[in-house]
Amino acid sequence: MKMFKSIGIAGLGLLGGSVALAAKSNGLVSEVFGYTRSSDTLQRACDLGIVDRPFSTFSEMVKEAECVFLSGPISVNLELTKSILEVKPTLLFTDVGSTKKAITDVVEKLFPYRNCFAGSHPMAGSEKRGIDQARCDLFSGRTVIITPVKNAGTQAVETIRNFWERVGAKTVIMSAEKHDTICSYTSHLPHLVAFLLVEMLEGKLDDSDVMSCIGPGFCDTTRIAASDQEIWAEIFASNKENMLLAMKKFQLHLEQIERIIEKNEVEHLKKWIEKVKQMRMSI
Repeated sequence: MKMFKSIGIAGLGLLGGSVALAAKSNGLVSEVFGYTRSSDTLQRACDLGIVDRPFSTFSEMVKEAECVFLSGPISVNLELTKSILEVKPTLLFTDVGSTKKAITDVVEKLFPYRNCFAGSHPMAGSEKRGIDQARCDLFSGRTVIITPVKNAGTQAVETIRNFWERVGAKTVIMSAEKHDTICSYTSHLPHLVAFLLVEMLEGKLDDSDVMSCIGPGFCDTTRIAASDQEIWAEIFASNKENMLLAMKKFQLHLEQIERIIEKNEVEHLKKWIEKVKQMRMSI
């Protein structure tokens, strides 16, 4: 059973393309509209059958779509949100950005109809990017966090939640503030650490002995360091306060372990590693 006659996707990368494919493969929409800043990407999305109807301007897509998914970088999503306000403030829409407070604040401050938006953060994705990486099953079995705006009814939340569950995801509802705090530890800080671990090899990768010592541990730990620079720079900046707190806490933990190693307290290290191991196994 279809949920929408049409949905519009703004931003046709891995996530936006996968939203379109998931909606189609699960029979939730009759037609997918597409808008992105790159005409080549828009044409590629049409060639792949991901988008049925391309739009060269976002405002024109907004006028005709029944529901819109904002799938661009955070700053772009914020600008497009303001365009929705100008063109069609009652439009149902969501975003798939990795931080939620910034866009939720804009909706709460500017929109006269708050029951038209609920944020979405699919805990899915990849360090790979682009429309060619889009998959219809990207969200299957994954969790999508939904962040409602304050003082709104349940209609938008339930509709957005229903969409994600019908494409195979599990959903959790939480405030934008709580989401951004938790994700600074579970997603944003780990990406930052991965970037730093790779940066530490700067100037050393021409040494064949260094390359010989790079094994699966380093590759697994730093896989996400191949992530897109535009997206992650904006995530760090958008969640600045939580990121800075998480970084300070990480620094404290690092200093504690530094002192233990400096004192050669091997038994202490064993207990610490075992504790962390058990935590990781529970995850």
